[in-house]
Parts: sequence; C-alpha cells; structure tokens
Amino acid sequence: MIPKNITSSHIISAIGKIDRDGVPPRRNSTGYDLLYNGRKYPPKYVVSIANRCPNGEELDYHKFSGGDETNNFLRQRGFEIVPK
Repeated sequence: MIPKNITSSHIISAIGKIDRDGVPPRRNSTGYDLLYNGRKYPPKYVVSIANRCPNGEELDYHKFSGGDETNNFLRQRGFEIVPK
C-alpha cells in the first residue's frame, strides 16, 4: 500500500533525484510512464523514492503494485501517466 502522506511536492523531489542520479536498470517501467516536463519516468520507482521525504526511507517496491494502484495514486496528485 502506498502511504497517503506522499504529496505532489514529494513526487517532484523524487523526479529531481532521478534526473540527477538516473534509474537503476531493474527499476525501469514496463507498461506506463509518468510524463513530467516532457520527460518520462518509471511511476513505481518515482513513488518509491518519493516516500523518502515524508517517511525517511525508499518504499519497498514489493509492498505496493504498479499499474492501477501506482498510476491512480499519481493521477490523483495531478500527474500524467502515459502508456509505453
């Protein structure tokens, strides 16, 4: 389950970290991307990283699902999700 205290500003911070550090090869997306400022990001990895801001650690990707759960969470916070 994705913690509800992750906000859109936490997600934007996570995107900034990904812009600086990149995406580990095993964390690339398979079906959908988060589209932000013309760039594409793996939604599940973004949420994992965004969890560091309010909760102090990367969210274990085994504890929540990609697809609808992650995509709806991001859409509810104003982000665009696009199919690959």
